[in-house]
Amino acid sequence: MKRLHLIFVLSLSFCFSFAQKSKMNFELAKAVASNSNQTIEVFVKGHIPTIQEQVRVLGGIFKYSAGNVALISIPAMQIQTLAKNERILRLEHYTPHTQLMADTANIQNNVVPVYNGDAPLIQSYKGNDIIIGIIDTGIDFEHPDFKDSLGNTRIKYLWDQRYTAQPNSPQPYNYGQEWDSTDIATGNAAAHDATYYYGHGTHITGIAAGNGRAINKYRGVAPESDIIFVALDFNSTNPSLISDAIDYIYKKADSLGKPCVINCSFGDYYGSHDGTDLQAQIIKNMIIAEPGRAMVAAAGNGGNVAFHLGYTVTSDTNFTFFKYTSNSVYLQMWADTNDLKNVDFSIGADQMTPVHSFRGRLPFSDIASHLGVLQEDTLYNNGNRIGIIQSYGDLIGGTYSMEFNIIPDSTSYYWRLITTGSGKFDLWNFDVIRNNLPSQATMPDSVYYKLPDYNQTIVSSFQCLDEVITVGNYVNRNNFLNYNSTYTSNLSLIPGELSVSSSKGPTRDGRVKPDIAATGDWVLSCLSMPLQSLYIANLPGDLAQGGYHKKGNGTSASSPVVAGAVALYLEKNPNATAFQTKQAVISCPKTDAFTGTSLPDNEWGYGKIDVFTTLAGCSPTGIEANSENNNQLLIYPNPSSDAISFSVGHIMVNSGDKMEIRIYNAIGKLIKIIPVNNSVITISNELAAGLYSCELLLNKQKISSEKLVILRP
Repeated sequence: MKRLHLIFVLSLSFCFSFAQKSKMNFELAKAVASNSNQTIEVFVKGHIPTIQEQVRVLGGIFKYSAGNVALISIPAMQIQTLAKNERILRLEHYTPHTQLMADTANIQNNVVPVYNGDAPLIQSYKGNDIIIGIIDTGIDFEHPDFKDSLGNTRIKYLWDQRYTAQPNSPQPYNYGQEWDSTDIATGNAAAHDATYYYGHGTHITGIAAGNGRAINKYRGVAPESDIIFVALDFNSTNPSLISDAIDYIYKKADSLGKPCVINCSFGDYYGSHDGTDLQAQIIKNMIIAEPGRAMVAAAGNGGNVAFHLGYTVTSDTNFTFFKYTSNSVYLQMWADTNDLKNVDFSIGADQMTPVHSFRGRLPFSDIASHLGVLQEDTLYNNGNRIGIIQSYGDLIGGTYSMEFNIIPDSTSYYWRLITTGSGKFDLWNFDVIRNNLPSQATMPDSVYYKLPDYNQTIVSSFQCLDEVITVGNYVNRNNFLNYNSTYTSNLSLIPGELSVSSSKGPTRDGRVKPDIAATGDWVLSCLSMPLQSLYIANLPGDLAQGGYHKKGNGTSASSPVVAGAVALYLEKNPNATAFQTKQAVISCPKTDAFTGTSLPDNEWGYGKIDVFTTLAGCSPTGIEANSENNNQLLIYPNPSSDAISFSVGHIMVNSGDKMEIRIYNAIGKLIKIIPVNNSVITISNELAAGLYSCELLLNKQKISSEKLVILRP
């Protein structure tokens, strides 16, 4: 085993141990250590009545809860007391690092037959009486594509989080400003800024819900849906912005009595990438709280960036460099408990110019010595301080998190994450050094350098939930007639091919993500009209003929395609659960030479969304996903996790007739045949969790069908 030469003096300057080990994450532990009276937003998991009472006693504010996770506002100095209660299991506070993930699409995604009501559909679907919630940058509510045939706004509510609290601030959030459709119609929503991030939110909303009234051409997927919009403050450090927005939209949709799908075309590349953080958990609880709710999110645009570091740790002393870019160097290792418990790690520093020189490292330590301990070490080289390293170890269920926050004295140094022992881990960081490394002649241990890779580039938190439909991106088109009536084209793009930037899975714990892919690159959708003159003068090639629509790219644009598809599905199935909705999306995908047949995988998920088959079903015998049942076949319980009973109605059967039940999985494969000899047949449940098609056949002719949902604990 190769060991690094120790050439520094270490001075331990700070160490703070929390009695409630691993109840808090790193940022919350730092806030507690400051003993500040500053009020902070905290996600809390535990017994909700206990949380409510304790927060009241400690002078905080209980904002809302979903399931066993709540959002509270409380002075940092009171967190330690709150954490001591045994009925409070977990507390988290963090600074978001949210980034945006930013025609022919209706043909590529097979939407047109749904508008036509083609068989086996019995009517046309366009999103009528369905809410599409959009959380994004802002919306041009004057754009013609967001108004109905009478010129009335289709936006039911608009909350702009970026504004300071006013009398029209929504409660219990108490920040930003809110307007309803009447305010929009009477001009009282003028404070809202639709040009934020070049009108990203307007463009995204147009893909999901635009009706094409501007020039009757670039129509979104659900053109008759209603819209609730939340303009997110991407510069805020408030950790609850996203959960606040989701809570707001679902509650407003409930007040209108309408099903709702929410689209999120943004994400955070940092975190556990397994959906176990409390923000993700409270969002999950909101989604599953009632039928008629769904959520769709962008997978991310990091597929062509090597920012994931993950490898098997051995007795060799491996290392990777990270550069300083702003404020500090922040590293977070994630691993299952068995994978990190035998790993030793350290932080070191290297001077890169004028010649390479290793400057020193901290002593090796393991996760056990850091659990619940907020520690601060000082690194010296020959008596000169190099930097301060804050560290904290955390245990979340069966997952370890080891975090380092490095505050350098010299911004020109590279910082080493050094490992030895046995195990493995994952880490995501855009400041990892990929190239231009010192040669082996100047850095002999370069043979032990571990490079980052292009794997697991999906965004973190709620996109990694099973309850969220996470969307990858493929090329929509490679040319269009622009504002100047000439062609904008990029013939290196191949329509139908996966975008090089589309983020890839799996999740950190090995689950398939993304779930589905849709058109994202070169999608034409609504332009925020206050930006029209800017585009005409400077970017006419990005503007479609007529000047009302522009070109967009990325999973930002593919996600609202699926959100619009879900709106159509909810119009047909208004009481569908989030699980049933997702199964409908992934059960009937489009596959081709680009996707291949080895699906699902971590680039395409289950394939390309086919909006028509999402609504019409994909059984080999052509039954609808939610077809009319003639009551000859009943299944109970349904959904089921235990034994399943099939009840067969009164059917005339002659001697020699053969009756059977056939069960098909989500991709149409026949997996079980059950002979029917009695009116009720009960079988033990050996099926995996998922959506199944069950058909009752008499002499190989289908006479009834039903869907079966299998749940597993």
